[in-house]
Amino acid sequence: MKAHLALRHATRARHEEVDAAFGRFRLDDRAGYAAFLQTQAAAHLPVERALEEAGAGQVLPDWAARRRAPLLRADLADLGMAADELPPPSLTGEAAILGAIYVLEGSRLGGAYLVRGVPLSLPRRFLSAPAAPGSWRALQAHLDARLADDAALEAAITAADTIFACFATAGRQQLELS
Repeated sequence: MKAHLALRHATRARHEEVDAAFGRFRLDDRAGYAAFLQTQAAAHLPVERALEEAGAGQVLPDWAARRRAPLLRADLADLGMAADELPPPSLTGEAAILGAIYVLEGSRLGGAYLVRGVPLSLPRRFLSAPAAPGSWRALQAHLDARLADDAALEAAITAADTIFACFATAGRQQLELS
């Protein structure tokens, strides 16, 4: 099985948990959308920072173009909001970096769908962040090439699961506040 498919299969349950938590937000009104962005930021910002510190730019050459933290911060600022960030995850090694990037890039794909439900009057940079043509397929090919052995694949799966857990935790914490 190709590595990107193994990642998807192995993290499916955690991914569904995140989708359920974030699916509860109303994106069609300011308060619900602001809460959604704050919750995204609680997980996304420390994950992206951890990727920077771990050397994601050396692992994936177009990493800088994939970063969305500045867009998320700008959207929150436009809404007069800030984020309470979770502690950053520990990401060590190429496989862990790739597992984390897999989750964030999957989130970008989801954002392209979710942005349709956000009114044009609200800031939408984070969800509508453009991806370079073919970037998802290029990432899949990179995952398949770099995660060819069992140890690397397992490390990527563990990291991806950890990142999904960060988002699930952020979602649960926000639900407890509401």
